[in-house]
Amino acid sequence: MVELLVVLAILAVMTTIAVPKLRISTRATVEQNARVLAQDLDLARTRAYGARARVRTVINDTIWQFYLDQNRDSTFAESATEQTAFGTHYRRTLEKGVIMSRGLATRLPNDPDATAPTGVRRLTFTARGITEPMGTAMFIYLTHAQDAGSVYAIEINPAANVRVWRWLNGGWQ
Repeated sequence: MVELLVVLAILAVMTTIAVPKLRISTRATVEQNARVLAQDLDLARTRAYGARARVRTVINDTIWQFYLDQNRDSTFAESATEQTAFGTHYRRTLEKGVIMSRGLATRLPNDPDATAPTGVRRLTFTARGITEPMGTAMFIYLTHAQDAGSVYAIEINPAANVRVWRWLNGGWQ
């Protein structure tokens, strides 16, 4: 009986030490959301090029959605039909606690906008896989509601390349 109590005590101590390390940190949650959004934007660009049709990305404070101009009339109704035409990953939601904000970070050096844009943002990729209008860039900042120092940024440059940045020790990496 004493041996069983000793084993249970050892397990209790090990669990107390291990449980905090198993929790996903706010920084890891923000990073994961930033990487998923960046991959989805890259997928949208690739889908536009592969389908030879325009793809629109609509990003609001918690959701991003994709629409494929399947009838190639250069207009988007942002309908369920256009979403379905895009494919299976036409809509995603940020995880709980992750918000679109710069938090404690400064803007990226190549971000011309001094204020972090909020509300609904739209980005269109042409059938050639470049942003429209030509040379459009977009910067999306993500942070956690409980940790404004955990900031990641997704940059879509004028050539439609997608890059993820992280704010660490007072600078962008």
